[in-house]
Amino acid sequence: MRPVLPSTAEAAQVVRAGLQMVRTEVLPRAERAVGVARARWLFRAFRLGQGVAAYGPVTARNEGHAELGDKLTFLGGMLPTSVVCYSGARLLVGAETQFNYGVSLEAWESVQIGARCMFASFVRVSDRDGQRIAPIIIEDDVWVAHGAILLPGVRIGARSVVSAGSIVSQDVPPDSLAMGNPARSMTLDLVAREATGT
Repeated sequence: MRPVLPSTAEAAQVVRAGLQMVRTEVLPRAERAVGVARARWLFRAFRLGQGVAAYGPVTARNEGHAELGDKLTFLGGMLPTSVVCYSGARLLVGAETQFNYGVSLEAWESVQIGARCMFASFVRVSDRDGQRIAPIIIEDDVWVAHGAILLPGVRIGARSVVSAGSIVSQDVPPDSLAMGNPARSMTLDLVAREATGT
C-alpha cells in the first residue's frame, strides 16, 4: 500500500503553525526554583547541567551514561514524561531543549538530542522497536510535533520539523518538513514558496 502524502498546501499550513509556536513562557522565579530543585532530585542519577527544571509528573531512570544539558525543561501533565537510559546505553540532550507532557524518551544503545529542540506532547523517541536497536541522532533546533514517533536508526537534520502524528523511519535532511506514515520529507524552502505562491 502506498503512503498517503498531504498536499503541499496542507504541509505549508503545518509549517506555518509550527514556526509560530512560542517557547514555554518565562516562569516566575520562585516557581522556576522549585522546578530546578525538583529536577535535581528526579535526575540525581544523571549528569545534570545548570538550570534543568521539571514540572508535574516526570519519571527518570539512568542505568547507563546520561547527560542533560543546561536549561532543559520537562513538563508533566495528563500522562507523565518518561526518561530512561538503560544499562550500557548513552543518552545526551543539548541545552535549552524542552519536553512537553507524555513524552517517552528511551535509550537502549544511543540517543543524542541537540540544543534548542522542542518535543510536543506524546512524542516517542526510542532506539529500540522490538526488532532492532540502532542509534538516533536529533540535531539542533528541531521541532517534533504532537504524537510523532521516531524509530531506531534515524537522523533528524538541524532546523527540521516533524509534523504531528508522523512516524519517522528514515533520515530527515536539515531544513526539512517530515510528515506522514511513513514520514516523507520536503525542504522548508519549497513549503514556504508553496505557501506564499512564489
